[in-house]
Amino acid sequence: MLYLDSSAIVKRYFKEKGSNAVITRAAKPNQETFTSVLSFAEVQSTIARKHREKQITSQEFTRLRETFESDWTILFTAIDCDLETMGRLPQLVELYPLKAGDAIQLSTAIWLNEGIQSDVSPRAKEVLEFGVADRALAAIADKCGLRVFNPEDEN
Repeated sequence: MLYLDSSAIVKRYFKEKGSNAVITRAAKPNQETFTSVLSFAEVQSTIARKHREKQITSQEFTRLRETFESDWTILFTAIDCDLETMGRLPQLVELYPLKAGDAIQLSTAIWLNEGIQSDVSPRAKEVLEFGVADRALAAIADKCGLRVFNPEDEN
């Protein structure tokens, strides 16, 4: 099982260090890929910023948005932001210098991982990987006991 934060997801849409690793990892047979609903806004924001900064053309902007929105419904299982998924957030921001979005992503991944580990089904044997291309967040996720996958380390 794979949880991708937006720093990893954007690598599907822009050729950069770690892109191949994200695409390969997410394409594994029977791979479930999770993310927070926050990622929808963060990826849309990244695409729009690159367009405003003239890093992509208007045609590329439209194509990327359409591709991402299609992928969102097909490739990702989005997890809502609620008090349950963000239950660890207060403790995380107290212990670590996290930005709000990073705290939401990390709290959601921890919530998902704890749910998998407490599950009595065969799914409990699965390991959740937290995919993130932000070294500081990756280090904190590791301290929190998550298995970290940094796509930039695999190219």
